[in-house]
Amino acid sequence: MRVLLAEDEPDIQMITRMALEDGGCTVVAVSDGQAVLERVRNETFDVILLDVMMPRIDGFTACARLHADPQTCHIPVIFLTAKSQELEVQRGLEIGARGYIVKPFDVFSLVDRISAILGNHNP
Repeated sequence: MRVLLAEDEPDIQMITRMALEDGGCTVVAVSDGQAVLERVRNETFDVILLDVMMPRIDGFTACARLHADPQTCHIPVIFLTAKSQELEVQRGLEIGARGYIVKPFDVFSLVDRISAILGNHNP
């Protein structure tokens, strides 16, 4: 599975990348929503993991733009964020996210959780 990870905290980005790579994923990591929108223009991804609170363009805005664009609306988006209020989760799902994983998360089951959200049996 090829993953675009958008996370602006370097330590969380590193831990998440390692967990995904240990689970057999190929990971491209960026630190803001603007970089997500730029990368999806030139590369193919199976899923995008978005933090909500990021510089330049936040995760909610990036997700809405991805979902509204015919060239990127097919790419599943999963929020991976500390924003855990019910209204925030609901907003993320309403703007097109396929799932919502709240930090802190279990790094050992991250790939399984992503696969379950995507409906895959094998990552």
